[in-house]
Amino acid sequence: MAKIEAGTKLTDFSFDTPFESGVKLSDKVKEAKKTVLLFLRYYGCTLCQLDIREYANAYEQFKAKDAQLIVVLQSPASTINAQMNKGDLPFDIMCDPDMGLYKEFELGVAASQEAMIRPEDMPKFAEKREKMAQYGLEHGAYEGEEMQLPGYFILNPEMEVLECHRAASILDMPTVDEMIAKL
Repeated sequence: MAKIEAGTKLTDFSFDTPFESGVKLSDKVKEAKKTVLLFLRYYGCTLCQLDIREYANAYEQFKAKDAQLIVVLQSPASTINAQMNKGDLPFDIMCDPDMGLYKEFELGVAASQEAMIRPEDMPKFAEKREKMAQYGLEHGAYEGEEMQLPGYFILNPEMEVLECHRAASILDMPTVDEMIAKL
């Protein structure tokens, strides 16, 4: 299979959320002008919890741009539905515990802990740690590949990739406001 880049038309697939099984991506992307597939790591990761919270808080801005978000996590549905109810988030979480999508979308894995957070990431990491403490976020279960790197793919209703990014570290991602500006 060719590398998924801007201009690639995705092959349809079905996915599970914590509350639904067999959701077809082709049906989902028709619900908005643009869909962001945001690959994070796993639900227990405090950095991922913070990102999910910040995206949920800003979700009206997505809707105002006729856009939607689907967060992809390595966590199984059981982990998430044990901690939240359907409707707690304004967007879907795509569960990929076997990490097949991470592999298909060719998202990297950091070679070491030091590579996960680069020296140039430290100011951003300090800011995020402060927010995690303010929210009282605590690390949960470790799931999937601990060294997994994030990324995003922006799709149109025809499932064409408009833009993509594979992170070089866990903090090499746009802020919520930067993501909204891309829409």
